[in-house]
Amino acid sequence: MDSYPCVGVIIPIYNVEPYLRECLDSVINQTYQNLQIVLVDDGSTDASFSIAKEYFERDERITLIAQRNQGVSRARNVGIDYLLKTSEGGGGGGKKKKKNIPPLKVLNKPISLCG
Repeated sequence: MDSYPCVGVIIPIYNVEPYLRECLDSVINQTYQNLQIVLVDDGSTDASFSIAKEYFERDERITLIAQRNQGVSRARNVGIDYLLKTSEGGGGGGKKKKKNIPPLKVLNKPISLCG
């Protein structure tokens, strides 16, 4: 699997308890497995953070970041910053040590934003 590029997936989370398990199951069960999944909880007041933590604890590809509510754009940017720091070898913190993903290549490469 290491011969395939690592794909970063950022999932901003805010009070999405009814949908979060379906979303996370969909991502972690993709046939393409070389993923680095960054969950950014944006101050949820429902059980979203607990659900995200449960997935974080069972899948080593998942990083969980919690912040006070600042909006979906800020949550997404926090996820992007994390991936950039990890990609550059600066690490991203967190309790799990991950192998650094290769430096991001932006020139002549497609980028896909969804959300």
